[in-house]
Amino acid sequence: MNEGNAAIDAKLRALVVESDPVQRSLLSQALTDLGCDTTSCDSGLAGKTAFFEREPDVLVVDLHLEDLPGWELIELVRDVAATPIIICAAKSSVDDLHRAVDLRADGFLEKPVSRNDLAERVRAITKRMQARNASRWLYQSNGFKVDLRSCEVLVDGEEVELTGTEFRLLKYLVEHRGWVLSHDQILSQVWGPEYQGEKDRVKLYVWYLRRKIEHDPCDPKLIVTKRGLGYTFAG
Repeated sequence: MNEGNAAIDAKLRALVVESDPVQRSLLSQALTDLGCDTTSCDSGLAGKTAFFEREPDVLVVDLHLEDLPGWELIELVRDVAATPIIICAAKSSVDDLHRAVDLRADGFLEKPVSRNDLAERVRAITKRMQARNASRWLYQSNGFKVDLRSCEVLVDGEEVELTGTEFRLLKYLVEHRGWVLSHDQILSQVWGPEYQGEKDRVKLYVWYLRRKIEHDPCDPKLIVTKRGLGYTFAG
């Protein structure tokens, strides 16, 4: 079997943002053949919407997009997430490559994109995810520990009792650590979409959690407020 067609072991959610229909189809098919669950968009704004709705494991972005340039989309993603990004472009310059490195891109592929090169980048991403997922059920740092399987929470070795809602909120924050999560995202995932708009509910439960898991609830180090945006778990 050609290496470029060999399926990866773990199924990734992939998002392709490419304005050219031929290239978009080729990239999407290549990722699907690799075993990815693939979604594609034809513009930068559509890609932005799909990214926040789908939360992909890997993002493949063309630099020359309509309505929202590729670089701007990549910078927007980097502001809120560490999602692996593969950049595609008709040509590259030294400045482009430096910029890609600064934005922690996982690859810069020139068109026409080689299936083998794409497969190599995706496999590298998969290996990192597998290593991360091996310990994904357990999070611990600086005296704080949460086991997502047993629902056990410890602070400096002492067990902390949480309500069901408090634990669901903590679990969502920990599973999306590093992401900046809006009030409505949290409400939809923890309480349900019918609760969207009830920001005070989120603020109240974040305060409940901080009182139980932060060393100083008034100077939180785990659940950090991003003013005007929401919250991020920075533990």
